[in-house]
Amino acid sequence: MADTSCKSIAPGYEGLQYFGKWTFDGGRRVTRSRYSCCYLNFRGGTAACTILTGPGMGRAAVYLDGTREALVDLGGGRPEPRLIFEKHGIPGAGVHNLRVVALEGENGETGLEIAGFKAEEPVNYPAWLRERMEKEYRILRAGKKVWTAPEAWKPVPYGAESPQQGVRVLPGLVRGLLDANIRNIKYCFSIPDYCEGEPMDFIKTIIPTRPLRRGWVSWLPASNEARLLGGAAEALRWEEDGELRRVVDTITADIKNRMRDDGYYNYYHEEVSYALRHFPENISNRDTDVVSGLTDRKNYDRVFWTRALLAAHSAGNAEALNLARRMYDWFNACEYLPDMLLGGNATNGFPGGPLMYHSPAGKDEDLITNLRYYDQDYWFDALAERQPMALSHYPGDRPHCYDILAFETLADQYRATGERKYLDALLGAWDIYRDHYKHPGGATAICESDGPYPPDSYYLSTGHTGELCGGVFWIWTNDRLMRLFPGEEKYAAEIEESLFNVVMGCRDKKGHTTSHASLHGKKWSFTNENTCCEVSSTLLISSLPQYIYTINKTGLFVNLFVPSELETGPFRLRLETGFPLDGNVKLMVHSTGEFAIRIRIPAWVNGDLDLTVTGGETITGSAGTYRELRRFWRDGDEITFTLPLEIRAVEYTGFDQSEDNRPRYALRRGPVMLALLGDFDRGGIPRVAVDPANPSAALACRNDGGWDIRGETRFRYVPYYTVTTEVFTCYPVFEYRR
Repeated sequence: MADTSCKSIAPGYEGLQYFGKWTFDGGRRVTRSRYSCCYLNFRGGTAACTILTGPGMGRAAVYLDGTREALVDLGGGRPEPRLIFEKHGIPGAGVHNLRVVALEGENGETGLEIAGFKAEEPVNYPAWLRERMEKEYRILRAGKKVWTAPEAWKPVPYGAESPQQGVRVLPGLVRGLLDANIRNIKYCFSIPDYCEGEPMDFIKTIIPTRPLRRGWVSWLPASNEARLLGGAAEALRWEEDGELRRVVDTITADIKNRMRDDGYYNYYHEEVSYALRHFPENISNRDTDVVSGLTDRKNYDRVFWTRALLAAHSAGNAEALNLARRMYDWFNACEYLPDMLLGGNATNGFPGGPLMYHSPAGKDEDLITNLRYYDQDYWFDALAERQPMALSHYPGDRPHCYDILAFETLADQYRATGERKYLDALLGAWDIYRDHYKHPGGATAICESDGPYPPDSYYLSTGHTGELCGGVFWIWTNDRLMRLFPGEEKYAAEIEESLFNVVMGCRDKKGHTTSHASLHGKKWSFTNENTCCEVSSTLLISSLPQYIYTINKTGLFVNLFVPSELETGPFRLRLETGFPLDGNVKLMVHSTGEFAIRIRIPAWVNGDLDLTVTGGETITGSAGTYRELRRFWRDGDEITFTLPLEIRAVEYTGFDQSEDNRPRYALRRGPVMLALLGDFDRGGIPRVAVDPANPSAALACRNDGGWDIRGETRFRYVPYYTVTTEVFTCYPVFEYRR
């Protein structure tokens, strides 16, 4: 390398991040596992990488800032270091990342040994990010945070709006999900604690003044009410129900009776959460004892109550909006604001202020509180620069799928202020999460414990993965993006994928919830204990009708293929389909007038799709777009088409590789993930004779909606969302020999 200003970086440099399965032998760093990788973060315009080549080595893929720059065969010849990548003039003043990934070579072996790197300014990313956080937190806690005043805000309207009423979901999978959710709300409202479950012993030691309750009720008590209040209220927007109306009115009245004159709202005194200041001087050192658990309350309970009270207002409760307003009048003036980012799961608190600001009772102060006490510009910059480890190594509390709540907040703050920094951070965060932290099928690949969950780790049996909350928050984020940028198919696609795999995959027919969309082994038990996943998914499921269609002044968008009727404003439609069991779709128009109907053509169609309009006219749409049909519509017009539900294989690229490095694949049918059931140990990896290039050739459809594997009696495939207690895997090894 000609640039003498570059520094040589030995394999043992503490700033290098090794992810996957590596052997550390003195100064050597070696892996023989597919997709294990090494990250170098650096500043400057020049970087290089040297790898050991020779017998037993495989291939190396080199990525610079997410773009593959090289694919190099390392095998053959004598062992020696080889410069496999060198680049000058890399643009951008931010932190770059160079990622080297181990792949199988042409000789069938996988081997990668790092010999060294060069860069102008290597960056120890976790330490660098934490240092920036601590600097900003000191500014924030001192009240010196710079924020944009309301007179400079330039609000951004949505490009399309979701109907708040007038959608009725017809019989089908989603209708079944909605009905089970409603039954569960009614059942929970009928029992004393609103939930079932065994007592959590540690509760006895932290709430001595309150009788022991079950499940999470004593730890995060307001969320228990929010679960039922919000779930019932969201459901009432679509269909009136006397029992659900009683749930909303009763819980709203309870909140009103409990609320102090100054607007403080919760069961416990604020000293048992807000006033807890048992933090070390070094604010990056996370407090993990019971005190830290209680600090979840100041953000978690408040924001879920915010969602629930605003939903109750939308459902017609006359008291709910005023109660939310009183709650935020107290919160915006409380003395605890400088400490809101300290403690457990502080990201829980991000969405509250913007949600209230965008409500009919919103005030500037609701948003200002967020800008002054929650905004983290150091992190927004990292997200905007698409730095992958900005999520896995987020230093403000623990990295978690709850970080997605910041994405939702960025969307709401961009709409309120028009500040480009929020949109840049949002779009960067979306790319980071989709490209590095989301399993195929929608489940989240980053969680709160047994971590860290580094970029591209995609753990299946290590730690726990696929938390349902992450799927819910991802849908909320993509809903906002779908409305901000109508016609961008990818946002509706993410909602569809998370709905059919994560949300449906974590609910049983009773409406009970499992907290994780596990992809290998067994799903967690389905419970009714008021876990965070029960709370978030109960609200989401009741609101699902609003995602099927969006509307603007020129027409409407059909985003999801859910049997339903729409009747709002000038639009009256009926959508009939058996999707995702079959691909036949019929859209019947019962309106008269000139407007546009835009049909989503999913990216998974992988080609063009023909749509037939009344009279036999055929119109073609391209995968990954919305096909617009603008004309004068008459009552009785129809649009029909068939979505091709092809089964395709997706290779597993995470760190839970088989011991012999044989490739693992998932099968997907349209957006739906399939699961392999059969006679195998939950810790083992079954092997099936399926060609990943043509998986349908090995499958025979069963009468029960599953698929047999030809010539194989031990295993069968089923839609993932049907799995409850069975041993399964979504990622067997494919052993196919032509």
